[in-house]
Amino acid sequence: IALQSPITMEGPLDAVRRTTAEVAEVAERVKINRAAISSLVREGKLREDCVRSLDLSKWDETDHLDPSQDAHLDNDTRCQYLFAVDAINFCFWPDGELEYEHVAGGLKESVRRTGGACVSSESLAKVTGPELRGWLSWPRPLPQERERARLLNELGGALNAHFGGRASEMVRRAGGSASELVRLILAHLPGFRDACVYRGRQVFLYKRAQILVGDLYGSFRGQGLGAFRDVGKLTMFADYRVPVTLLELGVLEYDADLARRVRAREEIASGSEEEVEIRALTVHAVEVILEEMREAFEDKALVPKSIELDWFLWREGENRREVSDPHHRALTVFY
Repeated sequence: IALQSPITMEGPLDAVRRTTAEVAEVAERVKINRAAISSLVREGKLREDCVRSLDLSKWDETDHLDPSQDAHLDNDTRCQYLFAVDAINFCFWPDGELEYEHVAGGLKESVRRTGGACVSSESLAKVTGPELRGWLSWPRPLPQERERARLLNELGGALNAHFGGRASEMVRRAGGSASELVRLILAHLPGFRDACVYRGRQVFLYKRAQILVGDLYGSFRGQGLGAFRDVGKLTMFADYRVPVTLLELGVLEYDADLARRVRAREEIASGSEEEVEIRALTVHAVEVILEEMREAFEDKALVPKSIELDWFLWREGENRREVSDPHHRALTVFY
């Protein structure tokens, strides 16, 4: 007799929302200022009339392959490129000058030069650190160079073993579900399993897995390989830049000691309570902002998706990069 399990499995994106909310309930070093959120949404930069004039759905395509300029590259190659970018999309700060645009833009130019050969699964499976540096045209060793090359090797090997060498096949196998694609990424690529333990409980963040799905959605404009019926389930992507923006908006608050350490550019241990609180409360704060928008806005259609609000907050932070206070620093492969 076939028994039907009464247990409903929690999806990876639901797990991110649940566990980050749990951290927010008990966090001591980082707090969410709900009064500041109310003011921001009802009177400030994210009030309804301001949001109406913003294009929150705009994905930052500047540093990525552009279909209008790269018509000779097929959709499979564009997809392969995004998987490679997000496999190494982490921890630029130790270099002092390296930024995301150097990684995404450098790899873009290499893909153009090689017709996509550099991001073939065979090439990814065997690339070395110095070769990766050459692809990016970076003049010195990359931070965590060997680990970045290893993660590309992992990607190439998994694509060869399970998806006929094509990242697009993994996307197609997800059947148009963002949640399912995140699950497949986590199942086959251990380097994307961004989770930690906080006071004895697991916390899931999955930043690079989620941003990869978001990049596909943005790059393909929600069509073809970027069509996900549940893209609204993605959360914001817990990184370095958005917490600074939320601090400047008064949405996040650090206790005095953590604020001092961040301003002093002291390294914070990856997986430490303070690092987990910064990341988890950044995710939850965006969810609280969206709740406030849903309550305050007369035109509910103006309320953005979590990833669209993330894109906006990230762009705000990038635009103020030269004048903002320092971001927190943690040596990690997750963001």
